[in-house]
Amino acid sequence: MTAQTPTTVPEILDIPARDMLTVDGTGAPESPEFGRAIRALFAVRAALGGGADVPLEGTYTQGGDPLAFDLGAPDGWHWRLAVPAPAHASAAAVSTAAERFGAPVHLRQVRAQRVARLLHVGPYSAERPSLDALYGFVTAQGHVPSDGHTEVYLSDPATVAPEQLTTWLQVPVGDAG
Repeated sequence: MTAQTPTTVPEILDIPARDMLTVDGTGAPESPEFGRAIRALFAVRAALGGGADVPLEGTYTQGGDPLAFDLGAPDGWHWRLAVPAPAHASAAAVSTAAERFGAPVHLRQVRAQRVARLLHVGPYSAERPSLDALYGFVTAQGHVPSDGHTEVYLSDPATVAPEQLTTWLQVPVGDAG
């Protein structure tokens, strides 16, 4: 990947409906529950015949207002972690596989949605300017956020230096008015 600036030019795009394996939880990403959820998602995906070469996604809300999201108060975050489900995964197969891995993994059909997104390069703790730019773009385009923001993790924090992490930041949008 070529070098990117911390906030690239935002764009609007349509994401098609898709089947995802998900785990819901609350609290900081440093919590044991968050780590267990990630491990369970990838373990269930593998048990269903899928590889580990897919990005993890996390959708975050706090207090119901997507614009009031406080990066400095992660203990109050509500999150949904997700990875793409392998083709032909069934709810029964997911449930059976999830029992072995100790986290409530579910198969969910995620509806198609229009999102605004931009690429953030750097540590997760430095996302505020990128999120502000993204929300400013949403408003300037005549849209309103319709839910919390999603982070699509393109690099692994266990193997990549914080200043080189790449993350798509996405906000689902609806028309203002």
